Amino acid sequence: MTPLLRTGLLAGFACLCLWSLPLFAHTDPAVPEKVISVSGNAMASVEPDLLRIRFGVETQAAISRDAVAANAELLNAAIAALRKVGVQESQISTTQFSVQPVYDTIQDRASGQHSQVLTGYRVRNVLLIETADLDKATDILDSATMAGANRVDAVEFALAPDTLKSVQDGLIEAAVLDARSRAERALAPLEHEITGVQNMSLSGVAVPVQQRYADASMLEMSRASPTPMFSSDQDVSVSVHVTFFIDRRP
Repeated sequence: MTPLLRTGLLAGFACLCLWSLPLFAHTDPAVPEKVISVSGNAMASVEPDLLRIRFGVETQAAISRDAVAANAELLNAAIAALRKVGVQESQISTTQFSVQPVYDTIQDRASGQHSQVLTGYRVRNVLLIETADLDKATDILDSATMAGANRVDAVEFALAPDTLKSVQDGLIEAAVLDARSRAERALAPLEHEITGVQNMSLSGVAVPVQQRYADASMLEMSRASPTPMFSSDQDVSVSVHVTFFIDRRP
C-alpha cells in the first residue's frame, strides 16, 4: 500500500519517522496502522561519589625470581604507605599480575640473520583502589608513587553503581515525556494525534571523567610536589525509543 506520509525530523538525539506499516489493525485487518517512531532523551549532571585509582609496579631483572622479589618489595612499600593515609585493605584489589620474558633482537655479523635472545623477565602488578573519600585522591597517588609505585594507569572520578542506577531510574520518565512531546510537535501540523503505544525500548549511559598518567616524568613531578586532582560532575543520560500509534484528529 502507498504510505500515507513520510517525514524525517532530526533534533539533537531525536529522530522522528512517520510512515504506514502493514500491521494488524484494531478494527479492520485490511487497514494498515499508522505509527510514528521517536527518540527521547533526558540528562542530569551529578556530583561523583566514587574514586578509582589504578596503579602498580613494573620491574625487570635477568632472573624471574629476582624480578618478582623486587616487584613485591616495592608494592608492599606502596601498600604500607597507603595504609598510613587511611586506605583499608577492603578497598584494594589486584587487577593484573604478569611475568613476561623480555627478548632482544641481535644480528649475526657473518650471516646477517636476526635472532631473539632472552635478556630477562618483566613483572607487572597492578592494583585498583576504590573509595568514597574523593578528597584522598592526592594523598593516595602521591604516597603510592613516593613509596615505589612506578606506574599509574588511571585516576577516575565516577558514580557508584547504586547511585548511577538511581539517577538513571529518575530520568526515565523525563525521557519518555520528551519522546511524547517531540512526537506531538511533529504531528501538530499534520492534523494527527497519538492514540496508543506500539513498543518502547530504553538505554542509558554515563560518561566518567578520567585522568591518565602515562609516563615516568609525570610520576617524578608528583613526587616533587602534591599532585593537584579535581573531580567534575558526571553526565548521566537516558534515552528511550517509542513507537506510537497515531491517527487523524477527529
